[in-house]
Amino acid sequence: MSVSTSAAAHEDHDALGAGPGANSAVETQKKDGADAGDGHMGMGSMSTVDMNMGGRDIAGDDMDMGGMHEETANKNKSFGERLVSWLGRLHTMVIHFPIALFIGAFGVELFGLWRRNRDYQHVAHIMLVVGALGAIAAAFLGWFAGGFYLTDRNPILMTHRWLGTLIAVFGVALAWMAARHGKVPERSRTLYWVVLGLMTLAISIQGFLGGTFMHGGLYHLAF
Repeated sequence: MSVSTSAAAHEDHDALGAGPGANSAVETQKKDGADAGDGHMGMGSMSTVDMNMGGRDIAGDDMDMGGMHEETANKNKSFGERLVSWLGRLHTMVIHFPIALFIGAFGVELFGLWRRNRDYQHVAHIMLVVGALGAIAAAFLGWFAGGFYLTDRNPILMTHRWLGTLIAVFGVALAWMAARHGKVPERSRTLYWVVLGLMTLAISIQGFLGGTFMHGGLYHLAF
């Protein structure tokens, strides 16, 4: 139930607070996050409870109903609308690759610096190239997931949208910088290290912001 609800919300641009307009979606998200932080039982926790009434599996019935509603909704959409919806759903599948590769490249560079071995720079370069390609794909699909708006009434979504776009741009720049340093090893790597460090921080923030849409608001990492 929790997964299907999150996926549907991520696909619904109005529920996300995409585009200009009233800020009601943000207030709803804050309320949901506050309830989760206070320990109140939400959709995610309900899914772990044995919800049987009179021998009937309520969770299973609700999931079946959700699937029926989604199937009916899809039948009412044109091919173009279904394509946009499908591409938007691919965003959540692609995002894990640039996150892992950029942070991994930072770790490899640190390890190579510790071992004083430049061979690790080549490994980091390959990871940055693949990570940049993944970031481009993730940003491209993210625009389908969040709708093609320049501004959003949900400030979290707007930050997530533009930070993701910048990560794709600077990911390409990082891959180019790594290639340039590979050809001229004596060139200073100070700027490269600054951008790589900032990229690692930005990726971490971006992952946190993305999690707010899928796992219960700003307090989804509350202990």
